Amino acid sequence: MNSSQESNIPIVLITGFGSSGSIMVNSSWEIAKALKIYLDWTRPIHLILKQLEVAYDDVRTKIPDYWIKYNPTLVIHLGIAKGSKEIRLERFAYNADYCHADSEGTVPEIGQCIKNDSSKRLMTSLPIRDICARVQRQTNLPIIVSDNAGRYLCEYIYYQSLFIDSKRTIFIHMPDLDDNFTIENLAQTIQFVIYEALRYVDPLPLLNENGNYLINKNNVSMNYNK
Repeated sequence: MNSSQESNIPIVLITGFGSSGSIMVNSSWEIAKALKIYLDWTRPIHLILKQLEVAYDDVRTKIPDYWIKYNPTLVIHLGIAKGSKEIRLERFAYNADYCHADSEGTVPEIGQCIKNDSSKRLMTSLPIRDICARVQRQTNLPIIVSDNAGRYLCEYIYYQSLFIDSKRTIFIHMPDLDDNFTIENLAQTIQFVIYEALRYVDPLPLLNENGNYLINKNNVSMNYNK
């Protein structure tokens, strides 16, 4: 059993994407790392940072494994929305119409995230509009709720996690980095989202040493894995 669970410290899994094509440094991963490097945390949280390839197969195989291995209290996936002028909290992820090739030149089989009659659309059960409003009061950066996650790796990873547990999953699209949107202030906004989202997460089922659920219960420690 995870020692953070035993002490009731929330486990927050954060993912970002690696390089792809002409993008040598993916700022979603740089922002994820900044949660450890630049920020002070005023609440006990166990952060787990994971970098994923811009590849459907990598997402499809690793995301379910992360859920099983870490049993996270909250999962936040980060991605970049080129040309965006605001931070976007995504509400939905669709299962079909994934026709854009990934960094390995592949697309999902039959263009779907999950086959076999899975739901056409999944939505996070967390109150995204309330979280967005609370965070907006704490930051000078523009932050909105979005209903279009893009039908590429960002939406694909979101659907994978929503399919596992929509009650503790959020996807956040980051704008391009510039003088207004820096790694540091974007990371701080993600920190605000984490604090606010944890207010709404139900008590986490604990697992015993065999990976079976026990009765429901619910200094930052960092686990940084590339």
